[in-house]
Amino acid sequence: MATDATRLAGRYQLTERIGAGGMGEVWRATDELLGRTVAIKLILPDLLDEPGFLRRFLAEARAMASVRHPGVVAIHDFHGDDAGAYLVMEFVEGDPLSRVLSRSGRLGAERTMDLLRQAALALQAVHDRGIVHRDVKPANLMVRPDGTIAVADFGIALGTAHTALTNSGAVLGTPAYLAPEQVLGQAASPRSDVYALGVVGYECLTGRRPFVGDNPYAVAMQRVGQPPPPIDRDVPAAAARVIERAMQPDPSLRWPSAAEFATAAQMAGAGLMPTDVSPLSTQRRRPRTLLIVVAAAVALAVATGVAGWLAWPDGPGNGGSSGSQSGGQSGAKGQLPKGYVACDDALCPTAPMCWRGLVQVGDKGAPPGVSECAEPHYWETFLAATLPADASTDKDLSTLMKRPDIAALCSADALAARSRDPAATKGWRREAWPIQADAYTVLVHCLAGSPDGESPGSAFKPGG
Repeated sequence: MATDATRLAGRYQLTERIGAGGMGEVWRATDELLGRTVAIKLILPDLLDEPGFLRRFLAEARAMASVRHPGVVAIHDFHGDDAGAYLVMEFVEGDPLSRVLSRSGRLGAERTMDLLRQAALALQAVHDRGIVHRDVKPANLMVRPDGTIAVADFGIALGTAHTALTNSGAVLGTPAYLAPEQVLGQAASPRSDVYALGVVGYECLTGRRPFVGDNPYAVAMQRVGQPPPPIDRDVPAAAARVIERAMQPDPSLRWPSAAEFATAAQMAGAGLMPTDVSPLSTQRRRPRTLLIVVAAAVALAVATGVAGWLAWPDGPGNGGSSGSQSGGQSGAKGQLPKGYVACDDALCPTAPMCWRGLVQVGDKGAPPGVSECAEPHYWETFLAATLPADASTDKDLSTLMKRPDIAALCSADALAARSRDPAATKGWRREAWPIQADAYTVLVHCLAGSPDGESPGSAFKPGG
């Protein structure tokens, strides 16, 4: 594990951990040879065990290092072998756009169009090198003090040789910003980045995301085959037009390139209606057929682990029974469930437990999709207890948090006691959810999640 005492290649002194994501940790560091501050992304050691990962990583790093544009975070150096891998990048002074939005709520049309113009031109430079970013979102758009944009974090970029940094078949990117074709498991293209940048613009103009839900499945079901909800009436028509076209479900109806998106944004920022082939009302739209909706559901469910509930129709019990289920904290052999330790009057996981999303089918709760804690996820377990004998998993699961015993178990104070940083997790969403621990035991998990939606890394102290 890296610390502020770690020195890489005899020249890069790590000084401060500044972030984490699905690929690894990002550190502020000093390049002692050149006397400058840099950012270093340390790749997770587990990824090195993936067949072919190191070869793909080095190929992608070379491709990204070839991009030269003031709006793209520069790659200075990279290294990869069986002992470890990392990228040395330009350190950008400023805040991610996500932080700017959290302070401002929403941005004016002129400023939004300028930010989109800059980001689109940067993406065009990336596309010109045969690279698709695939994870365009506010957190990856750095806003410098002078108002200029730098596109960052190409951790899951895809080159022309389709050497994605993770195994093929996975749906990559942040669910809230994925283009419909990515949701369907199809190949990403430059127009997928155009769609994601359109979502960013929608969020800047309205202060909210166009499609929301507490799990990727719900969000995907809304966006596939349909345009986003109308943009607020107080947004100038020209700016709204730029976003509406960028977010068309059919890639062929979007702006043909990031460069054309940039031109349209520049015109809208000046109060001019962007030049267009034809109004959307006369363009063809992808039919919203049941086949598309089912394909989206299956593709995303398989990718996120939510598909487990398809074979678990009657709630979290291997026997398929519904109604009251009580497994007993000690299981069948008088022992604690594997992976938990006694924690006052409750149970604490011995290692972080993270989840992609919660799904309720009718009146029944489905097992949540398991997530690696380093990956963006919606929920994390911070306490657990035996499902009370008089509790039922075939009722609306929102009633669990209304029970005094469960409310006390999953209280804000309990969250703070198990949090690595109570100040950072204060005000997080809390939910109680039944999850099967083993063949004999059903536990109620006290889950917590960032109010901003997804979060990477583990926020809670494991027991043991």
